[in-house]
Amino acid sequence: MAFERELFFKDADAAARSGYVIRAVDVRKVYRMGDTETHALRGATVDIIRGEYLSIMGPSGSGKSTLFNMIGGLDKPTAGKVYIDQVDIAQLDPFELAWLRCRKVGYIFQSYNLIQVMSCIENVMLPMAFAGLDGEESREKALMILERVGLGGRALHKPAEMSGGQQQRVAIARALANTPDILLADEPTANLDLRTGEEIIKLFRTLCDELGVTVITATHDLKMLKTSDRIMWIEDGLISKITTPEEMELHIDEIH
Repeated sequence: MAFERELFFKDADAAARSGYVIRAVDVRKVYRMGDTETHALRGATVDIIRGEYLSIMGPSGSGKSTLFNMIGGLDKPTAGKVYIDQVDIAQLDPFELAWLRCRKVGYIFQSYNLIQVMSCIENVMLPMAFAGLDGEESREKALMILERVGLGGRALHKPAEMSGGQQQRVAIARALANTPDILLADEPTANLDLRTGEEIIKLFRTLCDELGVTVITATHDLKMLKTSDRIMWIEDGLISKITTPEEMELHIDEIH
């Protein structure tokens, strides 16, 4: 389609040369209810490197989730710019934004959001249908992705027949369905036991290292921070620091 060809493919080489898959520039978000204004973001600026594993940290109400939604195209800023592959997503119309969400970004939600009446493979095939891929080709691709996340033998099972960790793996597989450049995960280990959480973290690391996927998580899980390439801290609507595991010592009592 013309949008796909002209808007994204035209700048693909320039985007690759820049080394950044996402750029947020002075992003502000104000929620208004009557005369009351809530400033969720107060001018956040960050460049996210293609293929990195970035963890976003911050206390409740810090603006962490708001920034997470901005860089994933789930919400638009009140002011400032968010670019995905050099495209200002605030300028996209609803159709163009839907195209971007479907093909460029994969979303993993804390509550999994799987369709209970569908099998694993059907859940993974659903985004492919939205992207125009169906039939045997989509089924083969979905099975291949399920194999990658360790669920090849559970393809025909429904979510209610699976553990929380297995459902999270299905959610990851579904997010990978259209081969996205960016994977957004909201508290992906929050509902999992220690061992399963560690397995999910290792899986994210593998996706970065082997597929070049940019993984961005909103998290409070210290184990995830140690595996990340960079950690971004948000306080009171501002990015207070960006560091690496090597540059900091992780002490539980320092995490607010």
